[in-house]
Amino acid sequence: MTDVFISYASEDRVIAQDLARAIGASGRSVWWDRKIIAGQAFDQVIENELDTAKSVVVLWSKHSIASEWVKNEAAVASERGVLIPALIESVKIPLEFRRKQTADLIDWKGESSHRGFTALCEGISATIGSVPQPEKTVHRRQKLRWNRRSALIAIAAIIFALGLGTYLIFQWPTSATNPIPQNPGAKTSTPSASKNPTNTITDPADLVVGTYYGNVISDSKGSSLSDVTLTVTKLDKRTVRITSDYPRMGTVDVTLTRIGNKILNGSGNTVLILDLEKHPPRLEYNPNGEVAYAGSKL
Repeated sequence: MTDVFISYASEDRVIAQDLARAIGASGRSVWWDRKIIAGQAFDQVIENELDTAKSVVVLWSKHSIASEWVKNEAAVASERGVLIPALIESVKIPLEFRRKQTADLIDWKGESSHRGFTALCEGISATIGSVPQPEKTVHRRQKLRWNRRSALIAIAAIIFALGLGTYLIFQWPTSATNPIPQNPGAKTSTPSASKNPTNTITDPADLVVGTYYGNVISDSKGSSLSDVTLTVTKLDKRTVRITSDYPRMGTVDVTLTRIGNKILNGSGNTVLILDLEKHPPRLEYNPNGEVAYAGSKL
């Protein structure tokens, strides 16, 4: 649970970063960076952080007042009673959020003595109801870094074990699992094929190909966007090419690997996760760490 969740339009990322550093220097924990690591669901991570943050600072600008994503986050924060609005440009705040006292950061350049920044910090303290303790926060962050490192090592070990187990199952000699019957004249029964069609497909590319319909959750150089279509075509049994009607995603070739009921990107910095347990299968995709997309197969 973080002290401060910063909601902002992607065009305002630089000031959001500066504000996060300034608030963090006062001893508060801050969640603001929407770059999600591989294996995490974009919308679920953001929703969890938004629902558990002790306070939510919304940066209003000409970009954020037009962003449905920012307005939705502000609405959730308002319902929870933890909304703290701040102006970074001279704009008219959406009507439903004007009743809140708003911190003026229009001419803020990072100085801690700035009147608007001081007012913002006071609003955070009033909402959270406690005084920040920088020294404890430093120790907590160090502990979190070690916890994250341990968690990543554990996840890597689990994935390796699952992959090794899958390999051994499919490579085990058939004589070990299907012994010759003692009675030569007896008929052997053949197990029925699984009703799950994914069990009969061995190439990861065949499981991923198709058309997906969903939303751009975040964009490092743009805003969120609904009704975006992705098309996945097969290059070979482990490689696919992904195109989209959203130009920022471009065309990306992805090498695949399968772990249980999930198809993952096997290399590179592009995140791809296809969950075959979902009906229809759900795709989470982030080409080169730039655009976060989530959609379902048509």
